[in-house]
Amino acid sequence: MDTNTLGIFLKYFSRLLMILLVMPVANSARGLAAKWNGDTTSEEEGRITLNPLAHIDPLGSLVILLIGFGWSNPMPIRYSRMKNIKRGVITVSLAGPVTYFLAALFCKILENVLYLLPAGNSQFLSAFAFVLYLLASINECLGVINILPLPPMDGFQILNQLAGPKFHNWYYPNQQRINQISTIILFALFFMGDLTNERFDPLRWLIIIADILLSNIADWPFTLISSFN
Repeated sequence: MDTNTLGIFLKYFSRLLMILLVMPVANSARGLAAKWNGDTTSEEEGRITLNPLAHIDPLGSLVILLIGFGWSNPMPIRYSRMKNIKRGVITVSLAGPVTYFLAALFCKILENVLYLLPAGNSQFLSAFAFVLYLLASINECLGVINILPLPPMDGFQILNQLAGPKFHNWYYPNQQRINQISTIILFALFFMGDLTNERFDPLRWLIIIADILLSNIADWPFTLISSFN
């Protein structure tokens, strides 16, 4: 297998791992957050599980395979069953993005560990490291997208719970129009880099910031260990 073919294979393999491994964890984290706040709907419907078949959305999975980010089958959550709705919405909304960022951090740490191993099979180690790099990138992308303060993203759900009455008096009467505008903004963010020849790409900039922060955290233990050698 030549280098280009191997690179293409590993790219799609990493996206498949995202669907089969990370998405079930992120969804289950949402379900557990809901359960801790009093809503057991996800548990009752058997959705708090690492079985990927319980979480796969056919179209969302196809999008992930084709372009690297997408969505899974939404978790059945009823906020009305929670003891404290405000706290419940915030913790459930944080569960997904936090899981993605932690998954990216885990991949980066594991990638650093690989470089400490003897290069007995350097081709295999290089391929494994590349998969971890791609998987970390996908998770960073999904983490940033989900934390955006735009409806229906998790970041907006958090903002909506923390905002005061003035915000609610503005948002709810105009909810449909705001959501339509938000959808346009989200699509624009996805394609802004291509449309401006990479000169203006705020979504990419946010992902780069997340990558730098997570890389520094992942590198810190190894930098500390090397300082004692």
